[in-house]
Amino acid sequence: MLPIAQQVATLLQQQGIQAVLTRNSNVEIDLEPRVQMAEQAQANLFVSIHANSMGLERPDINGAETYYYASGEALAQTIQSSIVSSLGMNDRGVKQARFYVLRRTSMPSVLVETGFVTGSEDGPRLADANFRNQMAVAIARGILLYIQQQAMAGSR
Repeated sequence: MLPIAQQVATLLQQQGIQAVLTRNSNVEIDLEPRVQMAEQAQANLFVSIHANSMGLERPDINGAETYYYASGEALAQTIQSSIVSSLGMNDRGVKQARFYVLRRTSMPSVLVETGFVTGSEDGPRLADANFRNQMAVAIARGILLYIQQQAMAGSR
């Protein structure tokens, strides 16, 4: 979901947050270089944005879900809550997973599934530029809220 990721980056940069994208075009980049880019940039957070798929035989499966491995649980909860409350999507929850980019990054890391391209509800929504913009706003809002919460916790 490159358009969503690009919009999230733009929204964060407008708020003074430096955002580094692991890719700027539809050229696929392996997982290890993505992790290396985050580590070399000394990123404070790592957010991977995707669209899920269950196969065309399961159009009934719809909804957003956010994954974390270790230190990303609070970030995952904040982003997931922002998506569900902003977009009224089916809440598939926050889940722990052993995805490579979550396990191999040293900073809080999450993988956001913005919906199912194969879903009868999500598919048409994800194809709509307005919905993708709303999703980007919701993800960016979640990231900003998490950063704010961490700053407040650090100042106590």
